[in-house]
Amino acid sequence: MGELPEEGTAYETIVITDSGRNAAALSAVRHGGYLHLRSFSGSNTFENMKRMERFSVNYISHENRMLFVDAALKGWGNDEREFSDEIEPEPFPHLRDASSWAVCIPESIRIESVSDEIGETEVLHVEAKILMWEGSASGTIMVGEDRNIMALVAYTRYLISEGEVRERFGRMAMGLADEKDHVGREVLDRLKDF
Repeated sequence: MGELPEEGTAYETIVITDSGRNAAALSAVRHGGYLHLRSFSGSNTFENMKRMERFSVNYISHENRMLFVDAALKGWGNDEREFSDEIEPEPFPHLRDASSWAVCIPESIRIESVSDEIGETEVLHVEAKILMWEGSASGTIMVGEDRNIMALVAYTRYLISEGEVRERFGRMAMGLADEKDHVGREVLDRLKDF
């Protein structure tokens, strides 16, 4: 079965839905044999997770962090596929370069209305049972441990914000991104006109 992610710890993952046609960067937390995920309204993943019978949750090593750039930004706000050649179709679509992956089935879905500095939105909370686990989560990226992934997250918040909030997330992304890092350089290139 391999080594499961640490109990109660948030990991940066890439979730594959819609038979491999959609991917998103989401945090995942394991509790026993379940993964808890959150997706925000307006995304393809938000809609897919409400109706999907199964999806895969992919844990990524530091060496393959560039996968997060495509998962977070490619296909953002449109139907462009985030991945094609990188997907292994069997036994369920998952990322070929993932250190580990789980096939999950949602058992509990709850929608919460939230209001924050960006505005009002809905968050889909999914508790998904782990049906299959392959590989090891050892050495994969935990939330908050990689400043360039944090810069990428700040950049996605920048994209959906306006006014002073948008400026704050832009400055945050620029402050976190390291130009010597592939992910950080990608964020800085996208913010060059900021």
